[in-house]
Amino acid sequence: MVCRLVGSMFTLDDSSEAEEAFAWQLDAVRRHLQSLPGDSPELAHLFGIAQEVADSPNARSGLRLSLTAYAYYLEHEGRLAEALQVLGIATRTYGDAVPPSDFAASSLFAARLNRLLARWPEATNCYQAAEEAANAAGDRTLELRGRLGRAAVLRGMGNLPQARAIGEEVAVTASKEALPEMEALAYTNLGAVYSVEGKTVEFVQANYKAFVLTEDPLQRMWILGDIGTGLVKLGAFDSARVAFEIVLASDASFQVQNNARLELMEVESSVGNRMSFERRRAEAEEVSDRMPPSMVADFHFKAATGLVRFGQMSRGRALLEAGMAHSESHKLNAWYFRFEQKLAELAAGQPREPEPATYSDAGYPALEEVAVGLREYAAAIG
Repeated sequence: MVCRLVGSMFTLDDSSEAEEAFAWQLDAVRRHLQSLPGDSPELAHLFGIAQEVADSPNARSGLRLSLTAYAYYLEHEGRLAEALQVLGIATRTYGDAVPPSDFAASSLFAARLNRLLARWPEATNCYQAAEEAANAAGDRTLELRGRLGRAAVLRGMGNLPQARAIGEEVAVTASKEALPEMEALAYTNLGAVYSVEGKTVEFVQANYKAFVLTEDPLQRMWILGDIGTGLVKLGAFDSARVAFEIVLASDASFQVQNNARLELMEVESSVGNRMSFERRRAEAEEVSDRMPPSMVADFHFKAATGLVRFGQMSRGRALLEAGMAHSESHKLNAWYFRFEQKLAELAAGQPREPEPATYSDAGYPALEEVAVGLREYAAAIG
Protein backbone atom coordinates (compact mmCIF):
# COMPACT_ATOMS: atom_id res chain seq x y z
CA MET A 1 0.00 0.00 0.00
CA VAL A 2 2.78 2.44 0.86
CA CYS A 3 4.65 1.67 -2.36
CA ARG A 4 1.50 2.26 -4.39
CA LEU A 5 1.01 5.54 -2.55
CA VAL A 6 4.49 6.74 -3.51
CA GLY A 7 3.92 5.57 -7.09
CA SER A 8 0.72 7.62 -7.25
CA MET A 9 2.66 10.67 -6.08
CA PHE A 10 5.01 10.37 -9.07
CA THR A 11 2.12 10.49 -11.55
CA LEU A 12 0.05 13.15 -9.76
CA ASP A 13 -1.11 15.99 -12.02
CA ASP A 14 -2.42 19.44 -11.11
CA SER A 15 -6.11 18.70 -11.51
CA SER A 16 -8.37 19.05 -8.49
CA GLU A 17 -9.78 15.56 -9.09
CA ALA A 18 -6.32 14.00 -9.00
CA GLU A 19 -5.36 15.90 -5.86
CA GLU A 20 -8.58 14.85 -4.13
CA ALA A 21 -8.07 11.20 -5.07
CA PHE A 22 -4.48 11.31 -3.85
CA ALA A 23 -5.49 12.90 -0.54
CA TRP A 24 -8.07 10.13 -0.06
CA GLN A 25 -5.41 7.45 -0.82
CA LEU A 26 -2.94 9.04 1.61
CA ASP A 27 -5.57 9.19 4.36
CA ALA A 28 -6.54 5.55 3.77
CA VAL A 29 -2.92 4.38 3.98
CA ARG A 30 -2.24 6.31 7.19
CA ARG A 31 -5.42 5.03 8.82
CA HIS A 32 -4.49 1.46 7.88
CA LEU A 33 -0.98 1.85 9.32
CA GLN A 34 -2.44 3.22 12.54
CA SER A 35 -4.68 0.15 12.81
CA LEU A 36 -1.73 -2.27 12.71
CA PRO A 37 -0.66 -3.69 16.09
CA GLY A 38 2.72 -3.24 17.72
CA ASP A 39 5.60 -0.84 17.30
CA SER A 40 7.93 -2.86 15.06
CA PRO A 41 10.86 -1.23 13.24
CA GLU A 42 9.19 -1.98 9.92
CA LEU A 43 6.01 -0.16 10.92
CA ALA A 44 8.13 2.84 11.94
CA HIS A 45 9.74 2.85 8.48
CA LEU A 46 6.33 2.77 6.78
CA PHE A 47 4.97 5.57 8.97
CA GLY A 48 8.02 7.65 8.15
CA ILE A 49 7.55 7.19 4.41
CA ALA A 50 3.86 8.09 4.58
CA GLN A 51 4.67 11.14 6.68
CA GLU A 52 7.22 12.36 4.12
CA VAL A 53 4.59 12.03 1.39
CA ALA A 54 2.09 14.00 3.48
CA ASP A 55 4.50 16.76 4.58
CA SER A 56 6.26 17.56 1.33
CA PRO A 57 5.00 15.73 -1.78
CA ASN A 58 7.11 17.98 -4.00
CA ALA A 59 10.34 17.81 -1.93
CA ARG A 60 11.79 14.38 -2.63
CA SER A 61 15.11 14.25 -0.71
CA GLY A 62 13.54 13.33 2.64
CA LEU A 63 11.33 10.73 1.00
CA ARG A 64 14.34 9.26 -0.79
CA LEU A 65 16.24 8.89 2.48
CA SER A 66 13.25 7.19 4.14
CA LEU A 67 12.78 4.77 1.25
CA THR A 68 16.50 3.93 1.12
CA ALA A 69 16.58 3.32 4.87
CA TYR A 70 13.61 0.98 4.49
CA ALA A 71 15.37 -0.88 1.66
CA TYR A 72 18.41 -1.41 3.91
CA TYR A 73 16.09 -2.66 6.66
CA LEU A 74 14.53 -5.18 4.27
CA GLU A 75 17.97 -6.38 3.18
CA HIS A 76 18.98 -6.76 6.83
CA GLU A 77 15.90 -8.95 7.33
CA GLY A 78 16.74 -11.13 4.32
CA ARG A 79 13.81 -9.83 2.23
CA LEU A 80 15.93 -9.13 -0.82
CA ALA A 81 13.30 -8.94 -3.58
CA GLU A 82 11.27 -6.45 -1.53
CA ALA A 83 14.41 -4.41 -0.83
CA LEU A 84 15.08 -4.24 -4.57
CA GLN A 85 11.53 -3.04 -5.21
CA VAL A 86 11.77 -0.26 -2.60
CA LEU A 87 15.22 0.79 -3.88
CA GLY A 88 13.76 1.17 -7.35
CA ILE A 89 11.07 3.46 -6.00
CA ALA A 90 13.65 5.48 -4.05
CA THR A 91 15.70 6.02 -7.21
CA ARG A 92 12.64 7.40 -9.03
CA THR A 93 12.55 10.30 -6.58
CA TYR A 94 15.49 11.87 -8.46
CA GLY A 95 13.37 12.43 -11.54
CA ASP A 96 15.09 12.47 -14.92
CA ALA A 97 18.61 13.33 -13.71
CA VAL A 98 20.53 11.43 -11.03
CA PRO A 99 23.87 12.83 -9.77
CA PRO A 100 26.68 10.43 -10.81
CA SER A 101 27.84 9.66 -7.26
CA ASP A 102 24.28 8.95 -6.11
CA PHE A 103 23.67 6.83 -9.19
CA ALA A 104 26.82 4.83 -8.46
CA ALA A 105 25.79 4.21 -4.85
CA SER A 106 22.27 3.14 -5.84
CA SER A 107 23.65 0.89 -8.58
CA LEU A 108 25.98 -0.83 -6.10
CA PHE A 109 23.04 -1.44 -3.76
CA ALA A 110 20.92 -2.87 -6.58
CA ALA A 111 23.85 -4.95 -7.81
CA ARG A 112 24.40 -6.50 -4.39
CA LEU A 113 20.73 -7.42 -4.04
CA ASN A 114 20.64 -8.96 -7.53
CA ARG A 115 23.85 -10.87 -6.84
CA LEU A 116 22.48 -12.30 -3.59
CA LEU A 117 19.39 -13.36 -5.54
CA ALA A 118 21.68 -15.09 -8.11
CA ARG A 119 20.49 -12.75 -10.87
CA TRP A 120 23.87 -12.66 -12.55
CA PRO A 121 23.22 -10.56 -15.72
CA GLU A 122 21.31 -7.91 -13.78
CA ALA A 123 24.02 -7.78 -11.10
CA THR A 124 26.78 -7.42 -13.73
CA ASN A 125 24.93 -4.60 -15.49
CA CYS A 126 24.45 -2.75 -12.20
CA TYR A 127 28.10 -3.13 -11.17
CA GLN A 128 29.31 -1.87 -14.57
CA ALA A 129 26.94 1.09 -14.37
CA ALA A 130 28.24 1.87 -10.89
CA GLU A 131 31.85 1.84 -12.10
CA GLU A 132 31.07 4.19 -14.97
CA ALA A 133 29.12 6.61 -12.79
CA ALA A 134 31.77 6.59 -10.06
CA ASN A 135 34.47 7.31 -12.62
CA ALA A 136 32.42 10.27 -13.90
CA ALA A 137 32.03 11.51 -10.33
CA GLY A 138 35.73 11.04 -9.55
CA ASP A 139 34.92 8.69 -6.66
CA ARG A 140 37.72 6.12 -6.60
CA THR A 141 36.27 4.12 -3.71
CA LEU A 142 32.91 3.54 -5.42
CA GLU A 143 34.69 2.71 -8.67
CA LEU A 144 36.78 0.01 -6.99
CA ARG A 145 33.67 -1.32 -5.24
CA GLY A 146 32.01 -1.76 -8.59
CA ARG A 147 35.05 -3.61 -9.92
CA LEU A 148 35.11 -5.96 -6.93
CA GLY A 149 31.38 -6.51 -7.36
CA ARG A 150 31.98 -7.78 -10.88
CA ALA A 151 34.58 -10.13 -9.43
CA ALA A 152 32.00 -11.45 -6.97
CA VAL A 153 29.58 -12.15 -9.83
CA LEU A 154 32.29 -13.97 -11.76
CA ARG A 155 33.05 -16.03 -8.67
CA GLY A 156 29.39 -16.92 -8.26
CA MET A 157 29.25 -18.06 -11.88
CA GLY A 158 32.40 -20.19 -11.46
CA ASN A 159 34.94 -18.02 -13.34
CA LEU A 160 37.56 -18.15 -10.58
CA PRO A 161 40.73 -17.11 -12.48
CA GLN A 162 39.20 -13.84 -13.64
CA ALA A 163 37.63 -13.17 -10.24
CA ARG A 164 41.02 -13.71 -8.55
CA ALA A 165 42.82 -11.46 -11.04
CA ILE A 166 40.42 -8.57 -10.35
CA GLY A 167 40.77 -9.03 -6.59
CA GLU A 168 44.59 -8.98 -6.76
CA GLU A 169 44.54 -5.90 -8.97
CA VAL A 170 42.25 -3.99 -6.61
CA ALA A 171 44.30 -5.00 -3.54
CA VAL A 172 47.48 -3.58 -5.10
CA THR A 173 45.73 -0.43 -6.31
CA ALA A 174 44.08 0.24 -2.95
CA SER A 175 47.38 -0.23 -1.09
CA LYS A 176 49.19 2.23 -3.38
CA GLU A 177 46.38 4.79 -3.07
CA ALA A 178 46.12 4.43 0.75
CA LEU A 179 42.56 3.11 0.76
CA PRO A 180 42.66 0.56 3.62
CA GLU A 181 38.95 -0.25 3.60
CA MET A 182 39.09 -1.03 -0.12
CA GLU A 183 42.23 -3.09 0.41
CA ALA A 184 40.40 -5.04 3.10
CA LEU A 185 37.45 -5.59 0.77
CA ALA A 186 39.80 -6.85 -1.94
CA TYR A 187 41.29 -9.38 0.48
CA THR A 188 37.84 -10.64 1.47
CA ASN A 189 37.06 -11.15 -2.22
CA LEU A 190 40.33 -13.01 -2.70
CA GLY A 191 39.52 -15.10 0.35
CA ALA A 192 36.20 -16.08 -1.21
CA VAL A 193 37.98 -17.21 -4.38
CA TYR A 194 40.51 -19.23 -2.36
CA SER A 195 37.61 -20.85 -0.51
CA VAL A 196 36.01 -22.12 -3.70
CA GLU A 197 39.42 -23.28 -4.96
CA GLY A 198 39.95 -25.26 -1.75
CA LYS A 199 43.01 -23.22 -0.67
CA THR A 200 42.03 -22.99 2.97
CA VAL A 201 45.25 -21.64 4.43
CA GLU A 202 45.33 -18.82 1.87
CA PHE A 203 41.64 -18.20 2.59
CA VAL A 204 42.29 -17.68 6.32
CA GLN A 205 45.36 -15.54 5.71
CA ALA A 206 43.59 -13.26 3.23
CA ASN A 207 40.65 -12.74 5.54
CA TYR A 208 42.87 -12.08 8.53
CA LYS A 209 44.60 -9.33 6.52
CA ALA A 210 41.14 -7.88 5.84
CA PHE A 211 40.17 -8.19 9.52
CA VAL A 212 43.24 -6.20 10.58
CA LEU A 213 42.69 -3.50 7.93
CA THR A 214 39.00 -2.82 8.35
CA GLU A 215 37.50 -0.54 10.99
CA ASP A 216 33.81 -1.01 10.22
CA PRO A 217 32.28 -3.13 13.04
CA LEU A 218 29.66 -4.86 10.87
CA GLN A 219 32.21 -5.66 8.19
CA ARG A 220 34.48 -7.05 10.90
CA MET A 221 31.74 -9.49 11.93
CA TRP A 222 31.35 -10.61 8.32
CA ILE A 223 35.09 -11.20 8.02
CA LEU A 224 35.21 -12.93 11.40
CA GLY A 225 32.59 -15.39 10.20
CA ASP A 226 34.71 -16.15 7.14
CA ILE A 227 37.79 -16.70 9.28
CA GLY A 228 35.81 -19.12 11.44
CA THR A 229 34.77 -21.03 8.32
CA GLY A 230 38.40 -21.48 7.31
CA LEU A 231 39.37 -22.59 10.81
CA VAL A 232 36.67 -25.28 10.67
CA LYS A 233 38.21 -26.68 7.50
CA LEU A 234 41.62 -26.69 9.19
CA GLY A 235 40.24 -28.61 12.17
CA ALA A 236 40.60 -25.70 14.62
CA PHE A 237 37.11 -26.21 16.02
CA ASP A 238 37.59 -24.45 19.34
CA SER A 239 38.87 -21.25 17.70
CA ALA A 240 36.14 -21.46 15.07
CA ARG A 241 33.46 -21.77 17.75
CA VAL A 242 34.84 -18.65 19.46
CA ALA A 243 34.60 -16.72 16.19
CA PHE A 244 31.04 -17.81 15.38
CA GLU A 245 29.70 -17.20 18.87
CA ILE A 246 31.10 -13.65 18.78
CA VAL A 247 29.21 -13.09 15.52
CA LEU A 248 25.96 -14.54 16.87
CA ALA A 249 26.17 -12.27 19.91
CA SER A 250 26.72 -9.18 17.77
CA ASP A 251 24.32 -6.80 16.01
CA ALA A 252 25.28 -8.13 12.60
CA SER A 253 22.68 -8.56 9.86
CA PHE A 254 20.47 -11.61 9.40
CA GLN A 255 22.72 -12.93 6.66
CA VAL A 256 25.95 -12.63 8.66
CA GLN A 257 24.43 -14.13 11.81
CA ASN A 258 22.80 -16.98 9.93
CA ASN A 259 26.08 -17.80 8.18
CA ALA A 260 27.60 -18.17 11.65
CA ARG A 261 24.69 -20.39 12.68
CA LEU A 262 25.22 -22.67 9.67
CA GLU A 263 28.93 -22.89 10.41
CA LEU A 264 28.28 -23.76 14.05
CA MET A 265 26.08 -26.55 12.72
CA GLU A 266 29.11 -27.77 10.78
CA VAL A 267 31.34 -27.50 13.85
CA GLU A 268 29.02 -29.57 16.03
CA SER A 269 28.61 -32.33 13.43
CA SER A 270 32.38 -32.41 12.93
CA VAL A 271 33.05 -32.96 16.63
CA GLY A 272 30.21 -35.50 16.97
CA ASN A 273 27.88 -33.42 19.14
CA ARG A 274 24.55 -34.52 17.69
CA MET A 275 22.34 -32.66 20.16
CA SER A 276 23.96 -29.30 19.42
CA PHE A 277 23.95 -30.07 15.69
CA GLU A 278 20.19 -30.76 15.69
CA ARG A 279 19.54 -27.60 17.70
CA ARG A 280 21.48 -25.44 15.24
CA ARG A 281 19.85 -27.21 12.28
CA ALA A 282 16.35 -26.57 13.66
CA GLU A 283 17.21 -22.89 14.24
CA ALA A 284 18.40 -22.54 10.65
CA GLU A 285 15.40 -24.38 9.22
CA GLU A 286 13.03 -21.95 10.96
CA VAL A 287 14.44 -19.05 8.94
CA SER A 288 15.23 -20.88 5.70
CA ASP A 289 12.51 -18.98 3.82
CA ARG A 290 14.48 -15.76 4.42
CA MET A 291 17.78 -17.13 3.10
CA PRO A 292 19.09 -16.01 -0.32
CA PRO A 293 19.68 -18.82 -2.88
CA SER A 294 23.36 -19.43 -2.13
CA MET A 295 22.67 -19.64 1.61
CA VAL A 296 19.87 -22.15 1.03
CA ALA A 297 22.35 -24.31 -0.89
CA ASP A 298 24.85 -23.99 1.96
CA PHE A 299 22.19 -24.98 4.50
CA HIS A 300 21.20 -28.06 2.49
CA PHE A 301 24.81 -29.15 2.10
CA LYS A 302 25.83 -28.69 5.74
CA ALA A 303 22.63 -30.23 7.09
CA ALA A 304 22.97 -33.20 4.72
CA THR A 305 26.63 -33.68 5.58
CA GLY A 306 25.84 -33.65 9.29
CA LEU A 307 23.03 -36.18 8.92
CA VAL A 308 25.33 -38.51 6.97
CA ARG A 309 27.99 -38.18 9.68
CA PHE A 310 25.42 -39.33 12.23
CA GLY A 311 24.39 -42.28 10.06
CA GLN A 312 21.14 -40.76 8.71
CA MET A 313 21.89 -41.73 5.09
CA SER A 314 18.35 -41.48 3.65
CA ARG A 315 17.65 -38.09 5.18
CA GLY A 316 21.06 -36.85 4.08
CA ARG A 317 20.57 -38.08 0.51
CA ALA A 318 17.16 -36.40 0.26
CA LEU A 319 18.63 -33.07 1.34
CA LEU A 320 21.50 -33.40 -1.15
CA GLU A 321 19.06 -34.07 -4.00
CA ALA A 322 16.95 -31.09 -2.99
CA GLY A 323 20.06 -28.91 -2.80
CA MET A 324 21.24 -30.00 -6.24
CA ALA A 325 17.84 -29.21 -7.78
CA HIS A 326 17.85 -25.82 -6.05
CA SER A 327 21.36 -25.07 -7.31
CA GLU A 328 20.44 -26.00 -10.87
CA SER A 329 17.35 -23.77 -10.88
CA HIS A 330 19.40 -20.79 -9.65
CA LYS A 331 22.45 -21.50 -11.85
CA LEU A 332 24.72 -21.96 -8.82
CA ASN A 333 27.22 -24.04 -10.77
CA ALA A 334 29.87 -24.50 -8.09
CA TRP A 335 27.26 -25.64 -5.58
CA TYR A 336 25.64 -27.98 -8.13
CA PHE A 337 28.90 -29.87 -8.66
CA ARG A 338 29.50 -30.14 -4.90
CA PHE A 339 26.08 -31.75 -4.43
CA GLU A 340 26.65 -34.02 -7.42
CA GLN A 341 30.00 -35.20 -6.08
CA LYS A 342 28.61 -35.88 -2.59
CA LEU A 343 25.70 -37.88 -4.02
CA ALA A 344 28.12 -39.92 -6.12
CA GLU A 345 30.15 -40.72 -3.01
CA LEU A 346 27.00 -41.85 -1.18
CA ALA A 347 25.94 -44.00 -4.13
CA ALA A 348 29.33 -45.68 -4.10
CA GLY A 349 29.07 -46.24 -0.36
CA GLN A 350 32.14 -44.09 0.22
CA PRO A 351 31.15 -40.78 1.82
CA ARG A 352 34.55 -39.19 2.25
CA GLU A 353 35.52 -36.72 4.94
CA PRO A 354 38.75 -34.74 4.45
CA GLU A 355 41.34 -35.13 7.14
CA PRO A 356 41.51 -31.82 9.05
CA ALA A 357 44.88 -30.13 9.02
CA THR A 358 46.55 -28.80 12.12
CA TYR A 359 48.59 -25.68 12.67
CA SER A 360 51.82 -27.57 13.19
CA ASP A 361 51.73 -29.82 10.12
CA ALA A 362 50.35 -27.04 7.89
CA GLY A 363 53.62 -25.18 8.43
CA TYR A 364 52.08 -21.72 8.54
CA PRO A 365 52.90 -19.78 11.74
CA ALA A 366 50.44 -17.08 10.65
CA LEU A 367 47.56 -19.44 11.47
CA GLU A 368 48.65 -19.56 15.10
CA GLU A 369 48.67 -15.76 15.02
CA VAL A 370 45.04 -15.87 13.87
CA ALA A 371 44.01 -18.12 16.77
CA VAL A 372 45.77 -15.92 19.33
CA GLY A 373 44.27 -12.80 17.78
CA LEU A 374 40.75 -14.22 18.04
CA ARG A 375 41.18 -15.06 21.71
CA GLU A 376 42.50 -11.58 22.42
CA TYR A 377 39.65 -9.97 20.48
CA ALA A 378 37.05 -12.04 22.36
CA ALA A 379 38.60 -11.05 25.67
CA ALA A 380 38.74 -7.37 24.68
CA ILE A 381 35.02 -7.19 23.83
CA GLY A 382 33.99 -9.28 26.83
